[in-house]
Amino acid sequence: MREGVVVVANGAPGRIGDLPAWASAADYVIAADGGYELACGLGLKVDLVVGDFDSLPEEARREIEEKGIEVEVHPREKDASDLELALDRALALCPKRLALIGAIGDRLDHSLAGVFLLEKAAAAGVVEAVLLHGRGRAYLVRDRLEIEAARIGDLVSLLPLSGEARGVRTEGLRYPLCGETLHRASSRGISNVVLSLPARVALAEGSLLVVHHASPSVSV
Repeated sequence: MREGVVVVANGAPGRIGDLPAWASAADYVIAADGGYELACGLGLKVDLVVGDFDSLPEEARREIEEKGIEVEVHPREKDASDLELALDRALALCPKRLALIGAIGDRLDHSLAGVFLLEKAAAAGVVEAVLLHGRGRAYLVRDRLEIEAARIGDLVSLLPLSGEARGVRTEGLRYPLCGETLHRASSRGISNVVLSLPARVALAEGSLLVVHHASPSVSV
């Protein structure tokens, strides 16, 4: 079992602030193909590169070989994205915590698929799975969550991934929910504001994507 694993894809991460402390000191870092260069740019030491290697320049490939980094090569024609293949390797390590970086990019289909992979991590029993993008952090919640990185003035959005999220309750948010049902085909849960700490979200049934967006004056 690993304490923390980071998976880095080849998307556009936005202007990520400070990584969570546990992610900066992760037990294991997996790069999905071209995510290798992004991982290096974030100061992460890559342990494994997974993918079909169609988005890695020759210079990066030579560097990976010179460093003796483990590689897992897949054919270009396959049934899963490089990111999902990398995630599968990460989940095989049974991490307590998992961070996805670079899952959001220019292609809408890839971006949505990257977000939905949080469900796979939750189903595998990961205690905390988070997707990092710019100043935002996204979590999949099926029971309860305390947003540890939240600060007063931050934005919090609640987006049902199931058709309905029932019995939703919040603490510390300006617009409280007290057992309401949120619907996937509604924007009601968008742009709530952290009013006090701790900021918590819980639900009785379904699944929620909780997106925490730090205000510009707050370090993430």
